[in-house]
Amino acid sequence: MKKFLKFIGTVVAIFSAVLGALAVFDRLTQKNRIKDGYLECDVPEVNTEE
Repeated sequence: MKKFLKFIGTVVAIFSAVLGALAVFDRLTQKNRIKDGYLECDVPEVNTEE
């Protein structure tokens, strides 16, 4: 039983390390991402097409 719990702990540790590395990589590569999901533009609402 101890070996099984040790194995599960190892798998969880590796999985969390991979997720952390992916989060850091994403943060470093996506510096120009649109914040809050809105893109600012200077077009007045009257001239926009629906």
